[in-house]
Amino acid sequence: MRPVVADEVELGSPLAWSVYDRDGKLLFVQGMVLTSPAHVDLVLERGMLVPDTDATAGVLVPEFDHLADGAETPETPDDAGEDAPPAAPEPPVFREMQKLRRELRALHDELLQRSGEPLTERLFELALRLRALVARDADAALAAMQLEVGDDGQVARILHAATLCELLVRARGWDEVESLSVIAAALTYDIALNPFADAMNQQQTELSADQRLVIAGHPQAGVELLQEAGVEDPVWLAAVLQHHERIDGSGYPNRLSGDAISRGARKLAIADIYSAMVRPRAYREAVHARHALRSLFLERGKAVDESLASLLVREIGVFPPGTPVRLANGEVGVVLRRGRGATRPIVARLINANGTLAALAAQRDSAVPGYAITETVPPRKYQALVASASELWCSERTLLRP
Repeated sequence: MRPVVADEVELGSPLAWSVYDRDGKLLFVQGMVLTSPAHVDLVLERGMLVPDTDATAGVLVPEFDHLADGAETPETPDDAGEDAPPAAPEPPVFREMQKLRRELRALHDELLQRSGEPLTERLFELALRLRALVARDADAALAAMQLEVGDDGQVARILHAATLCELLVRARGWDEVESLSVIAAALTYDIALNPFADAMNQQQTELSADQRLVIAGHPQAGVELLQEAGVEDPVWLAAVLQHHERIDGSGYPNRLSGDAISRGARKLAIADIYSAMVRPRAYREAVHARHALRSLFLERGKAVDESLASLLVREIGVFPPGTPVRLANGEVGVVLRRGRGATRPIVARLINANGTLAALAAQRDSAVPGYAITETVPPRKYQALVASASELWCSERTLLRP
C-alpha cells in the first residue's frame, strides 16, 4: 500500500481506488464521491491505496467506526503462524448470496428449456450451499435479499423465500433430509411463473383471463417441470404443489386445509407471502417489512399457520437486516443484524442527523433509547446509499461482533 497524494483526491469526484487506513481497514470504496471537505481531509490524513485492485469495485460505503463501540483488534503472539501461510478468508456471505442468485437463475433457465437432463443433484447442491451460508451469517444472507441488489426480481424473490424457509426449518430443528428437500422446493416453487412474472409485476391493468389461468395452474406446472428434470422427492414436490394452499381451505389448486397441507408447504407459503409483499409492484409500493409481518400475524390461523407467523417474527425481527430506518436522534441507517429482541436490532448509521453523509459508518444499538428506531424509511429516498450498503456485510475485517 502507499499513501494517497493530494492530486488523487478531488471534492465532488469519484475515487479512482478504494482507500484504506494504515492497518488495512477499509475507509472509502472505489467510485464513492467525496461530498465534504472533511472527507477529503480524512483521505489525505489517513488514506492508503492498493492500486489496480478490483476486490471492492463499485459504488459502496465506508467501514464501521471502530471507535463507536470501543472495539479493539485482538493481539496475536509474535510467533503465531510463522511457518504456515495464512488461510485464505472465506468469501463474504453477502457476495456468495449474489453469486448463488446468478447460478439459480441459470438453473431455472435450464429447467424451463425442458431438455430432460437430470437436474436434481445440482438443485440439491444449491440448497446445501444456501443452508451453509445461512448457518455462517444469517444476517448477511437476509440483508442480501432485503436490499435486493441486482435486477433478477423473480429469482431474487425466490431466493429470499428460500432463505426465510431455511431459518424456519432450522428453528424447528428438522432433520437434515427433510430440511434439504424443503429448501430445494423453496428454490424452485415458482419456476412455472418465471416466464410471466416480470411482465405481470409491471402490469398496472387487471390480469387477463389467460394470465389468471397461468397463475392458477403454476403449482401443478412447476411439479411437472421438476419431474421432467428427474425430481422424485415427495417432500419437495408436495411443497411446490401446495405452496398456495391455505389453512382455512381458501387456497389453490386443491383447496386443502389444516393438516392436509404438508409441513414444508406451510413454511413455503408464509415465506412466499412475505417475500412478495416487501417487493414493489407497478400497481403498489413495496410493503415495509414491519407492516408485512403485522399483516401475516393478523392472518395467523386463517391463511397461514399460527405458530409460523410468530416464529417468522422471532427469526427475522420486525426490522430485518437490510431495512433502512430512522433513529430517535434523527440519524438514518440500515439494519445490520438482529439484536436482543425483535424490535431492537443493531443499525449501521450512514447519514447524520443533519442529513449529511457520515464519513464513517458507525454501529448503533437500537435498544439504547437515543438510538431507538422510530420508523422505516422508503428505500427509494436513499436508493444510491442503500444499494451501496452491501460493503457493510462484505468487509469481514470491519464486521464488528458483540
